[in-house]
Amino acid sequence: MSKKNRIPKKVAGFKVPKSIRKSKPLKAMLASKTGRDILGKVLMAGAAAAAAVLAEERDEVAHAGKKGAGKGARAIGIAGDAMQSAAHAAMGVVTDLARSYLPQTKDEKRSTRQPREEAKEDRPFASSATH
Repeated sequence: MSKKNRIPKKVAGFKVPKSIRKSKPLKAMLASKTGRDILGKVLMAGAAAAAAVLAEERDEVAHAGKKGAGKGARAIGIAGDAMQSAAHAAMGVVTDLARSYLPQTKDEKRSTRQPREEAKEDRPFASSATH
């Protein structure tokens, strides 16, 4: 008889660390629909941010034609930048989603925000942005 709420040792060919597989908060998030929604959006945002860094670096290397002994060090730097960008994007998604699921307080219900027209001037693509 197998356990239903078990996280596999490998996902898509990559080993999942034991600390993640045994994580109680992660299991709790996977047990609820809201938690799975948040985790899915976090993974998508992180992957998109990392891919953007890698694509940008690929374009820079193609134009500059860099070669030589510094490839390993540069690759480590690129990987670090990609991970940092992915973590930053993931935390932004977690923050936004957490705020959207929490009930509003009395202070938030009082409208201290800018009118819609002024807000659109500050963020020109705000009306089309989605997470």
